[in-house]
Amino acid sequence: MTRKERAKKITQSDDLGVSFSLLACKDYDIDWRDTLQYAINLGFKRFRLMSYWKVIEEKKGIYDFNDLDEQISIIKKAGGRVSLAIGMRQPRWPETHIPQWSKAQSTAAITTHYIAFHKTVIDRYKNEPTIESWQLENEFWLRSFGEHVDFSRKRLMKEFNILRELNPDRPITMTLAKVISLPLRRPTPDIYGTSMYRIIYNNDKKKYTYTWARPWVYRIKRYLIKLLKNRELLVHELQTEPWGPKANWEMTLEEQYQSIDSAQISKAILYAQKSGIKRIDMWGLEWWYWLYSTHEVSILPEEITAVLQKKTT
Repeated sequence: MTRKERAKKITQSDDLGVSFSLLACKDYDIDWRDTLQYAINLGFKRFRLMSYWKVIEEKKGIYDFNDLDEQISIIKKAGGRVSLAIGMRQPRWPETHIPQWSKAQSTAAITTHYIAFHKTVIDRYKNEPTIESWQLENEFWLRSFGEHVDFSRKRLMKEFNILRELNPDRPITMTLAKVISLPLRRPTPDIYGTSMYRIIYNNDKKKYTYTWARPWVYRIKRYLIKLLKNRELLVHELQTEPWGPKANWEMTLEEQYQSIDSAQISKAILYAQKSGIKRIDMWGLEWWYWLYSTHEVSILPEEITAVLQKKTT
């Protein structure tokens, strides 16, 4: 299968997608099944799921795919589709999710164990039709945020080649680390992803700051990626949850709303649409459900939920 044929398998529609994290549900102390069903009830059909190594192989050599299998099954029954993250580095803190039993080992030993896990995940899901793409690692080169094992391009290439060899017909996406990041070297996936964060708390300045980047910056980024790599760009994380000085559940609602509220969610989606990027995946589902279940707050704007519901009818 050619690269163009693989790329066509990735839905390039204007319907909104959303990320879902089992670990984030644990952090918020909410039921993950209820959270996922909440997103389905809202009308979401496209989900980014995580295959956390530390969750699935909590004990060395013993794999437990039950929760991930169930997540995929629930989405499948709802007529949805999945982009499955794979790699040591996946969304949510601490970014690099390696099991406790491996942490005292050398980098080489950790890599050897991970590659075995990598192959196991691919073999398990390579024939699952609900999964329309893989996301290999998450912002692999972002050195300024989260915990790390290494920044080995050799390992990244090995992960990519194994994934391509074992599942040659399924598209691979890879995400860039910063606003101005451009993919100049290999590996070259079928599509690239970028995050969009607009209002965050700056720990150095001790205040909330607004991004310098305007939508046209992402238009240029998309154009340059097309020019350099002949690849498309998607938004893999559109900020629709707070980024404050503390964890969201440790802040008052007033403090949380300083970086994001219902009005800012509308503005964030408009901001992303102005970039010209068609495929947009939102970030913050677990927070939305936590607000709904603990504070009886429906944070998503009515115009957004109306669009989602219309897409499902």
